[in-house]
Amino acid sequence: MKKCLLLLVLALCVLVTHAQNQTVRGKVTGPNGQPLAGASVTIKGTNLSTTTDENGNFQLSAGNVLKPVITVTFVGYETQDYTYKGKSFTVQLTQDTRTLGDVIVIGYGVQRKRDVTGATSEVKAEQIVAKPIVRVEEALQGTVAGVTVESVNGQPGAGLAVRIRGTASINNNNDPLYVIDGQIGGDISTISPNDIEAIEVLKDASATAIYGSRGSTGVVIVTTKIGKEGKARIDINPWVKKEEIAKELPIMNAYQFGIATNNQYTSTGSPAAFSQAQLQAFQTTDKGTDWQKALQDKPWVQNYQISVSGGTPDVKYMVSYLHLDEPGLILNQWFRTNIARANFQIKANDRLNLQFNITAALPQNRNTQYQGDITDPFAEAYEWDPTSPIKNPNGSFILESSYAALGINPIAQETNGLNDNSGVSATGVGILTYRILKGLTFTSNNSYTNTSNINRQLYGPGTSAYLASASDGYAAQISTSGHSFQNSNYFTYKGEWGDHALTVTALYEQSQSTAYNNQSKSANLSSYSLGYWNLALGSNQTTSASSGALAYSSQALQSYMGRVEYKFKDRYLLDGTIRDDGSSVLTQKYSVFPSGAVGWIVSKENFLAGSKTISFLKLRGGYGITGNQTVGAYSSIPQLGVNNVEYASTGYPFNGAGGGFAGYTTLGAPTSTSLKWEDDHQTDIGVDAALFNGIVTFTGDYYYRKVTNLLYNEPAPDYNSGQNYEANLGSLMNRGWEFDVGVTPVNTRKVKWTTTGILSINRNKLLSLSGLDNVVTSNIGSAQTGVSLLKVGKPLGEFYGYKWLGTWKTNEAAEATLYGNVPGDSRYLDVLGTHTINSTDDQLPIGNGAPKYSFSWNNNVTFGNFSLAMLFYGTHGNQIYTGTLSYTYGGLGDARNATNRGILDVWTPQNQTNIPHWSKTEPIIINSSRWVYDGSYIKLKNIALTYHFPKSWFGTAIKDLQAYVSGQNVFTITKYPGYDPEISNMTNGITQGLETATIPNARSYTFGIRAGF
Repeated sequence: MKKCLLLLVLALCVLVTHAQNQTVRGKVTGPNGQPLAGASVTIKGTNLSTTTDENGNFQLSAGNVLKPVITVTFVGYETQDYTYKGKSFTVQLTQDTRTLGDVIVIGYGVQRKRDVTGATSEVKAEQIVAKPIVRVEEALQGTVAGVTVESVNGQPGAGLAVRIRGTASINNNNDPLYVIDGQIGGDISTISPNDIEAIEVLKDASATAIYGSRGSTGVVIVTTKIGKEGKARIDINPWVKKEEIAKELPIMNAYQFGIATNNQYTSTGSPAAFSQAQLQAFQTTDKGTDWQKALQDKPWVQNYQISVSGGTPDVKYMVSYLHLDEPGLILNQWFRTNIARANFQIKANDRLNLQFNITAALPQNRNTQYQGDITDPFAEAYEWDPTSPIKNPNGSFILESSYAALGINPIAQETNGLNDNSGVSATGVGILTYRILKGLTFTSNNSYTNTSNINRQLYGPGTSAYLASASDGYAAQISTSGHSFQNSNYFTYKGEWGDHALTVTALYEQSQSTAYNNQSKSANLSSYSLGYWNLALGSNQTTSASSGALAYSSQALQSYMGRVEYKFKDRYLLDGTIRDDGSSVLTQKYSVFPSGAVGWIVSKENFLAGSKTISFLKLRGGYGITGNQTVGAYSSIPQLGVNNVEYASTGYPFNGAGGGFAGYTTLGAPTSTSLKWEDDHQTDIGVDAALFNGIVTFTGDYYYRKVTNLLYNEPAPDYNSGQNYEANLGSLMNRGWEFDVGVTPVNTRKVKWTTTGILSINRNKLLSLSGLDNVVTSNIGSAQTGVSLLKVGKPLGEFYGYKWLGTWKTNEAAEATLYGNVPGDSRYLDVLGTHTINSTDDQLPIGNGAPKYSFSWNNNVTFGNFSLAMLFYGTHGNQIYTGTLSYTYGGLGDARNATNRGILDVWTPQNQTNIPHWSKTEPIIINSSRWVYDGSYIKLKNIALTYHFPKSWFGTAIKDLQAYVSGQNVFTITKYPGYDPEISNMTNGITQGLETATIPNARSYTFGIRAGF
């Protein structure tokens, strides 16, 4: 017995000794067998861990664990456990396709979405390709909480207004910062949407502070595609789209216009404009002209894209080409572009990776310069006299009319005027990644962009410029070009030990850009037959920089950044960033932008382990400071102007020149003595959750952001040039809530339905303006002047004018007399009760163009070989101040007579409506609440039905084939009586909600195929 016990003890000692000396060896690979370097390998339940080498191999002492369970994790792949069986083994990881396991780009690196502490959102390639879109911004509409995207102009090639968490600046650019494959400030118009792998949106300061001085308006990171290992794949995506204007204004026909105009003339003591015989003819033989329909087109848009991709374990590639031909919704207007891209990824050796992305774009457009004014052809079409034909009997254009608009025939103007642009843009990005040591890498990202554009203009006979006696038309050529360079160098260290994981990033970055501009203009040409090609034919020739531009400008940035990402027990998260930026355009060059954020993955705690309801739950919070320095080059340097203008006599002779109007210098704008960054302080608290194994997902955020040292284009007093200059003054705040709820109600083998609802609420307020208040500003064309208000305590986008109370009624005749009015005239609020209506006392805030919230509802249903996608999008609580509708009621400058059918319901003693009658006492005021409307709307932005052809039909020849039909802007629910509640003349935070003569968004129907070979 004793011998048996002794043998047993000896055996146990041998086993224990063996276990203590046990070494686990293995290899970690990806789905295709490629080795994964840097994967984390841990003995489950212990602090024993290591990482794989460049070949995916590892070895690890298992200590005294008899049957160790090996846990393998790697970013972007599902975690896998393996029970060690005493010999070397291979673990093959699979891609983590769950939403919260995705790897997202966070700027200068990547991170698992579940570990992100900032407010971020992602749009994937499959979401982008599902829509036949032209602009990258369209991919963000209705898909990202806290991001409002509106197509404010229906002209071909027009960009969209993207706002992340409200308005961050008064009159500077509020568009987000776009980062394309690491290139900061890239031009998204040069990207084909089909070339995008993913879009990440960084919303709060803890996420955007890594971009410091340029991150205050949010950051959109675009990553383009690269080929996958395997045989070459060819993808094609051709589609065509039929477009039309969905709604027209209720404009009178010739007979109605004749009746209304006669009423106007006789009511004001003038003889009737049209005889009874003419009115009879308008009813029978002479129907007149529907100018809206005559100017409009219903074009076919064509889009063709082809790409080739593939690669080996060492070299991957993707080459693509896009051609887009997009005619406009009005005559003689179009946009065309050709975009070529070539992306290459090269594994030089186990340590060195290289990537090269080359893009070239050749955009061209004609007559897409309209910003919204009553003199634009689109405005003249609803202002012009419907009794007038388009042409004379001899075929020449009738250029002017005695009625309705003062302007020129809109068909003639648009047909004879040319404003042509032809551009070239080329960008090269080179990325070098070198693994110095285990866990330590160096990355150098370098980009260079060269752009040039020539704008050629011709306004000869048949245009308003030609009819102006002072000019007799003109031709011009404006050349702009420039180049920019960026060099980003950073070290990244990633390490794990036990329960701890650490990532450290250190960056040095520099960028520089230069722009050139010149204009040659020739007026009163002896012949216009050569178009804009021979400027020597003009009797008055000038050269200068184009309006508002410098002939030469250059600016630069230099930056340093450090970031730490720490994780404890895979559940406690801490991120911190500090960036120091220096800008050449400011007086105080450098500023520091810090941020910090924490996260807690609550679902990892024991009290939620095994929960059948909560699959994932993360709480996060962050604070950070970002900046804005979007002012022009040399804004901090006093300047002189050299002018060839009639006011040159008020300047000083330059370089001994004298006489005439040439060669004089004028006093330039002053400068602030301490021009510095805008500072955006932002706090964010958020929650991410997945319920019932991902059937329900939820993301919610609350944020508060305060912008100080606002950059404002302040007017100088007359004795100091009277010009505007940049200065820091005032502060504003945005606070809001964001909710993103996704549900998969049905998920069977044959049917799957996913639905997502997004609600974004934002409140904006101007907190201070350095003592200024009630600053009346904005100038949208000639129709909307002084209609916007900067008022402390009010949001940006505030409208300013008189409060319209309808019309005076018969029983109010005595009171109307006190104001010099009669019943039927417009009635306005007398704020002080002085019985006079004047601009000093009676103008006040009358509305706001900023929405109180925006929302979207996205549905995707697959059933058999069919898939259906629908996106509803809308806003609520915003108003529209329209110059368009006001001018259709006549009597306002350019519009002499009403064209709107609403005038037929004019006030009479028998029909006392709120449409003012014509009288000599009627106050004609455009700046009033009469023209402010509810701008809330709901749109079916996109609906697409796709048929996926079974792969078995084609064998191996065709890998994928889809045919689809879709509709865009299919219908709109709104109370706004104008063309489109989504459009606007908005140029900055002040001018939100202003609309005059803006071409609406098209309702369109698309037919296309997607095929892979």
